[in-house]
Amino acid sequence: MIIIYSIENFERPSVASDCVVFGIDSIEPDSPRSLKQRKLKILLVKRGEEPFINRYSLAGGFLRKGETIEETALRELKEEAGVSDPKIINLGIYSSPERDPRGWIISCAFLALTRTVTLSTADYSDALDAHWLTFEYENETITLSDGTEEIVIHYKDGQPEKNPLAFDHAKIIYDAFMKLRDEVIHHDIVFDLMPPLFAISDLQQPYEIITGKKTSPQNFRKKMSSKIRETDFFDTKSAHRTSKLYERIPQEECL
Repeated sequence: MIIIYSIENFERPSVASDCVVFGIDSIEPDSPRSLKQRKLKILLVKRGEEPFINRYSLAGGFLRKGETIEETALRELKEEAGVSDPKIINLGIYSSPERDPRGWIISCAFLALTRTVTLSTADYSDALDAHWLTFEYENETITLSDGTEEIVIHYKDGQPEKNPLAFDHAKIIYDAFMKLRDEVIHHDIVFDLMPPLFAISDLQQPYEIITGKKTSPQNFRKKMSSKIRETDFFDTKSAHRTSKLYERIPQEECL
């Protein structure tokens, strides 16, 4: 017996992309004797429509005909937050039948990294507005802060105990941070958060924030010695002191 496949015989879900975007922000010190502080930031948008209106969610949207899912992710980042040309990494597929109250919607999630924390939201986007929130992780707890509001999410075995965000985005964010931590430790992805030229402290602070591992400046410099090199440039904008600037050694030169 020959069985002829027909797409009409099967129900079809909608497909969406969701992007967990991380960036590094530099906070100028209050005192000229202090160093700049680097903060890990995550990009979230306030939803402008139901479901979950006015809740924070990841930047994302639905796959359009003729697009790849990667193109959907990049388009939505541009429309909702003005983020262009980020590095994106496949994170996973989220397909729980109850994940979206609107119906059967599968999300293809991405980890995305950008070197800028400048934002804009297109007028035709369904996002109310975009925000960079400070991201902190400690002891299975993620804390998100926009300066006025603080969102604390406790996890157990990687699952949020309560979800103050839209959809299943608290779970996706946790998975993305674990992925980011692994990539920074094993694959030097921290450089994708850096500008082309950076001071050692520009690199060390984000590395320690993401990995949760602190070390002395001397040991960190030694650890990175085969991956970075000095340039002839200096950070003349620093209020603390002039710092030598470095650049990443191209990977092909490290082989």
